Amino acid sequence: MSIAAYQQTIAETEDPRRIEYRVFLRITVQLEKHLGACAPTEELKSVLWRNQELWSALRADLMSPDNALPGALKAALVSLSFSVDRHTVRVLDGSADIRLLVDVNRSVMQGLQGILPAGTEMAHGT
Repeated sequence: MSIAAYQQTIAETEDPRRIEYRVFLRITVQLEKHLGACAPTEELKSVLWRNQELWSALRADLMSPDNALPGALKAALVSLSFSVDRHTVRVLDGSADIRLLVDVNRSVMQGLQGILPAGTEMAHGT
């Protein structure tokens, strides 16, 4: 089986949440390499761009009428995507660091794995 056929089979059979998790993981690990950076390097700018692309794709999916997530969750994630955009601009102009972006991505990754933040209870039936 060729690599392309193998990748296509995975894409057709793997849980979308696991795929999203892996994409977030790859980008977040790259962002974490730049924690504490004083100025945005070309490498950091590239990672920030990929992170924004991810959040833009997520926002487009959330705004699709076919998205089955609950309305409140969709609205919260769309709002979060705009916050990521605003914070990214602040990182690029040197007025903020990337810690918030890493923390947001890690929180989303926990949600994709079904891990609730401390002190949060899951509602019955979910």
